[in-house]
Amino acid sequence: MDVNRSSRPGRSEPAGLDPWTASSSADLPDSWADPDAERPRLRRRLRRYGLGFSCLGLGLAIASLSTISFVLLILAGPGGHMALRQMFPHWELIEETAVVWSTLIGACLIWGHWPDRAWLRRSGLLLMMCLVDLVLWSLDHAADLGLSEGKFGHDWFRRSLGSALGWSEYALIAGLAADLATHLGESRAGEFGRAARSLATTGAMVWSLYFFSRTNWDSPFWPLREVAWNRSTLMLMLGLAVLGAINLMQITVLSLIASRSCGQKLREMAREDRDPEVFTLPPEAGRFEADFEPPGPKAKGR
Repeated sequence: MDVNRSSRPGRSEPAGLDPWTASSSADLPDSWADPDAERPRLRRRLRRYGLGFSCLGLGLAIASLSTISFVLLILAGPGGHMALRQMFPHWELIEETAVVWSTLIGACLIWGHWPDRAWLRRSGLLLMMCLVDLVLWSLDHAADLGLSEGKFGHDWFRRSLGSALGWSEYALIAGLAADLATHLGESRAGEFGRAARSLATTGAMVWSLYFFSRTNWDSPFWPLREVAWNRSTLMLMLGLAVLGAINLMQITVLSLIASRSCGQKLREMAREDRDPEVFTLPPEAGRFEADFEPPGPKAKGR
């Protein structure tokens, strides 16, 4: 991986090179970078990214399974939901806690640690959204956590804000995971990431329609209140759940691919350290040297 040359003032970017499209070789062929000094930094970076995307993948996998279960409970009717509440009375708290903290830890690990400005902006935005999710989680479960005895109100607004942030986070995670995996050699990760971002955009549009249909806009409209269910809003909610489950599975796979790519690159670097000659000379080196070998004494005699 390359270091962003524009991060140092007074240095011009070599033509055709940038931190994401340049070769992913760990040799860092920059005019000013010292390969021996950059390799440990790159190794630490890859470890952090691998762990970060593993945490994100864990949280997204839990959210995906929860969403699929929610869809099945809707299809089973109200009796299934009541049965689940009786069997696992604290399931919502456990599931939301695992998702919120896993994604927050993952966002902290992938934030920064890369001199590319676009990566810094997107990972920083993801971290900020995850912190807002943490605040919303604290308000939702304040009584269970012993933070407050009463409710904070604005339930519909808090749930709507969390849903809106969720679709934005899906698109951000998909883009970050696809960029990293593509940079590390996964050629199809970019196409998969574009598909996941496209589905996240579609889900955000459907959610906007659902939010407008479910919100009571009669004066006074603040605090926001939800209206009673009807057939159209129920179908929109079911469609949102299906889109969310599919999108979560896509992004989970992308996060795990990015984590696996980091592990593969670390293993490759370890092999280079053990036997550098194997990686510095191409397989055709011997044949190339033989073809251009200087003529011997027999050739001179001719």
